Amino acid sequence: MEISEIAALQIDRAEALRYLRWPAEKPLPPELAADLAQAEAAVLAAAQPRFVFKQFTLLPETEAAGRSLQGASLHLAGQDIACLLRGCSACLLLAASLGAAVDELIRRAEIRDVGQALLLDACASAAVENLLEQLQAGLAADLQAQGWQLTARFSPGYGDLPLACQAQFCATLDAVRRIGLTVSGSGLLLPRKSVTAVIGLSRQELIAEQRDLSKHNCAACRLLDCPYRRK
Repeated sequence: MEISEIAALQIDRAEALRYLRWPAEKPLPPELAADLAQAEAAVLAAAQPRFVFKQFTLLPETEAAGRSLQGASLHLAGQDIACLLRGCSACLLLAASLGAAVDELIRRAEIRDVGQALLLDACASAAVENLLEQLQAGLAADLQAQGWQLTARFSPGYGDLPLACQAQFCATLDAVRRIGLTVSGSGLLLPRKSVTAVIGLSRQELIAEQRDLSKHNCAACRLLDCPYRRK
């Protein structure tokens, strides 16, 4: 698999508004639309997208929750990741980041204009999601040609896959050296607008719940303090 670059980043405005928790049915005032357009342009100008990925063979499934990788000390713990990877014999680990300049852009805005900082933060979240989507699409084209079926993405902190695995996850990908991605003592990625994710690979037909995580609705999610579940 060789993916050296992606197309220009894009920001899905509906996704940015979701991060802002703006009701989908509520019209956007012209002033806010203009501010949001400025935030989008600023994030895209500052972003320096980088990514790294690696394919691993999965060790055979056991009765214990989670899955382990051949040749790596990382263990993906929890019932949710075990369900996602059921029947998979391999997986991809991914990490992607918009770079430190986007973090600095948001930090400067937090000092002078908290409202603008919120808009920048939401746009940056939508931008890093677009980066992951482009990366996944490029990988899928190559892997499907090899006969693999791909699951949806699943990240540390989703469901019961613990955020505490972030440091080992990034170490497994050598993400510090390759894309400058580090992990704080509390498990947060630095730069902040970065994402890690797992994608399962199977030679068998996948069920709908493995392909589309939206099948796992909020009522079934184990992340009980998520604001979207509370809503």
